[in-house]
Formats: sequence, structure tokens, C-alpha cells
Amino acid sequence: MLSAAAALLLSPGPCAAQDLGEAELRAATAQLNEGSPEERARAADLLGRRGYDHREVVVPLLRTRIREDRDWRVRASSGRALGRLAARDAVPDLVRALRDPVVDVRVVAAAAIWRLPDPAAVPALLELLRDQEAAARQWAALALGVIRDRRATQPLVTLLRDPEKDVRLDAIRSLGRLRDPAAVQALEAFARDGDRDMDERLEAINALSALEGPEKVDALVRLLRFDDTQIRARAVQSLGRVGDALVIPALRERRAVERTSSVRSAIDAAIQEIRERQSGGGQGGGVPLNLPPLPE
Repeated sequence: MLSAAAALLLSPGPCAAQDLGEAELRAATAQLNEGSPEERARAADLLGRRGYDHREVVVPLLRTRIREDRDWRVRASSGRALGRLAARDAVPDLVRALRDPVVDVRVVAAAAIWRLPDPAAVPALLELLRDQEAAARQWAALALGVIRDRRATQPLVTLLRDPEKDVRLDAIRSLGRLRDPAAVQALEAFARDGDRDMDERLEAINALSALEGPEKVDALVRLLRFDDTQIRARAVQSLGRVGDALVIPALRERRAVERTSSVRSAIDAAIQEIRERQSGGGQGGGVPLNLPPLPE
């Protein structure tokens, strides 16, 4: 799903290579300004990989390239480099690049903002959720998840109907990161949807359990009665992580009629986890936000 341009952004960052010396820096900046499109793109990539100690010089040059270069390869390489260099002052240029006519540039810009989350990017990222290219929609969803601005809740809910599975999965995960209780109904309905793949439905339960507010617990308790064993088991596990003593009666009631031994065992473990947490022996009721691995 991810474009080649965005995949390169996720490769090891500037710490993986020796920083540029002064002579190399002069050569690379000259090439960035005066070379052919291929040379400018290579120079931008080199500066992103090895120019961290020279950010004050490098970043303004890359910002100019992503704004003004006529060749999309140079704009994409410049956006990728700005992300690697953690150039937060370049966020306005990356936001502008989210509307670039070439999808590779849009994707790289969204991936860079994923590394540099900023609420100022939210309106343009919301537009990108409607992009014709799946990779652009996916990276917009990822970036909105790390920004955690709840203006994205309903647009991400809409993305649960996306034709591409990878896009749906990252929309689900980002809803979990937003933790907005307004997503409870949509995530519960998705978990119940037998037309979806099971891994998506289980991911929806993970996201559901990460939301704020008591409504998520009510939804998880309702899922204890669902007819699919895997859904029940994941709901039980989630209640063990986020439930309190008030859900123990519902868990016991389910255990009394549960025919699947693995689910019964999960219920016993969930009750024990809740009791330990209530007595102060647990680690709290938080749920991992299931973030993708950050670029090095």
C-alpha cells in the first residue's frame, strides 16, 4: 500500500550515517541548487540522511525545494529529508505539499507530518482523507492519529467504509489514538460486522477499549454476548485491561453459560486482572495505543 517515496521516509534516519563534512556539505548544497532534477533529488536525499548537524543551513534550502522545484522527485526527496531532519519549522511547507498534484509528494508530506505532528496540519489532512489514492488516505489517517485532534473523529469513522483494507485498519487504529468516545457506536458496529475480516474486527475492539468514558465498557459488555468466539474472547481481554469491579458480575454471568474453554479461561484471567488492579497490584487500566513503529 505504501508508496516507494513514503517507504524511504521510514528507513533509518540521520543517526545511521556519518554526518556531512564541510566540503561534502558545500558540494551537496550546490548540487541541490544547480544540478539536474536527478542530482537535486539525490542531494536532497543525502542532506536528509547526513545533514542533521547542519540543519540551520540545510532546512531552509529544502523548504525552498519542496515549495518551488518543478520536478516532483525533488519535492518528494525534499519532503522526505525534512521529515528525517525533524524540521518542525517546515511544517507549513509540508502542509502545503499535502495538496501537491503528485501523489508521491502528498504521501511523503503526510508521512513527514506523522513524524512532526502539528494541529495546524489537520484541515489539509482531513482533505487528504478523501484523496483518490489509497496510500494518501492511509498516511493522512496515520498522521491524524498521532496529532490526536478530535476534529478527525467523524472523518475517520467515515473511512471505516473505505474500499482498501489497509486504509480501514489505520483509520481504526487512529480512532483508538484519538480516544474520542464519539467513536464507540461506529467501532462496536464494525466489530459486529460479519462482512469484515476478523483481524479488522478485533482491531476495532482494541480501539474501542482505548477510548475515554464509560460508554466503551458498556459496548464491551454487550460484545460478551456476541455469537463469535473470537469477538467474545477479545471483549473479555479488553475488559480485563480497562474494566473495574462493576463489570465482574457481567463476566461471571457470561462464564456461567460460556461453552468455549478458552473464553472461560480468559474470563477468569480478566477477573483476576481487575481485582489486582483494584487492590493496587496491577499496572493500571490503560491500553496500548498500537502506534506504528516510529522512524529511527
